Amino acid sequence: MVKRVSVLVAVHNSAEWLPRCLDSLCTQSYGNVEVVCVDDASTDGSLAFLQQFAVKYDNLKFSSLTVNSGPAIARNEAFRLSTGDYIMMVDSDDWLSADAVEQAVSVLDRHDDTGSVLFRMVYHDAVTGIEEDFPDKRTADVLDGAEAMRLALDWDIHGLYLARRALYEAYPFDTASFLYSDDNTARRHYLHSGKVRFCDGVYYYLQHRQSMLHNPGIHYVDWLEATASLKQMLVDENQPSEYINHIEQRLWQNIVAVSGYYWRYGHTLTAAERASVLLRIRKHHAAAEPGRLPLSLKCKFGFIPFKCCFSLFMAQARLYFFLRKAIKGV
Repeated sequence: MVKRVSVLVAVHNSAEWLPRCLDSLCTQSYGNVEVVCVDDASTDGSLAFLQQFAVKYDNLKFSSLTVNSGPAIARNEAFRLSTGDYIMMVDSDDWLSADAVEQAVSVLDRHDDTGSVLFRMVYHDAVTGIEEDFPDKRTADVLDGAEAMRLALDWDIHGLYLARRALYEAYPFDTASFLYSDDNTARRHYLHSGKVRFCDGVYYYLQHRQSMLHNPGIHYVDWLEATASLKQMLVDENQPSEYINHIEQRLWQNIVAVSGYYWRYGHTLTAAERASVLLRIRKHHAAAEPGRLPLSLKCKFGFIPFKCCFSLFMAQARLYFFLRKAIKGV
């Protein structure tokens, strides 16, 4: 049965949080909703929960991946299985207010010029239960797509929204890296949304230490591919140089940070992992454009590009992070 709204949920080892998430999605006040879950090779019983909830709710369907592939690939698979005219994603440890979908649909239905509607996002601390609104920095209730994209570059507006299906068809989740690159999709959707509006439906964003974003391990290095992909997106979209330069600066800072990760935590990695991390640093160091960086950054010890000599750059990084730990303890 075709549904008006499809909610995409990538699931990986979230059994502790999944029941609250699915209950909130399957019982929305807006009745024409399907919940499409893809289990990303969980090992904690999450798939069993999906099987149970598919019996409990007739508007939930799911599939599973045999290899842990990352949230972007899982969400793209969920989109492939979806039927809705309007699409949104919810992380499997988060949940919605009962009227969230209804609120967002109402805005899209009333405004043909609008491609995306952002929810009100509330951080919920898993330990204390304290809730805090996302620090939204917009100055208007209606944004054009380019302004929304610009604000989203630094997450001055968040990336949790309901959008028209055509945006997901044209711009699926970015799979440039295992983690982080899917964030780029929201920015591109905003850019091509025409108008971006807001609603009062609440998206509850759970903050807890078990999240992969808090404990990425080897996937910390994915910041490189994710940021490089964002830069390429801006180039492809003919965005102003100031935006590209801004992301180039972030990319360079990530290259330095990952170099620090290599020197400080490389002993915890396998030989193959160390070789892979070093290769990825080298690749992005070679592609970097120091001409886009501010002089104050590229002349700062620890951040000097040394484009002519990768070994010298890595030696600088080793000394920089050794001294930083000795002086500051971090």
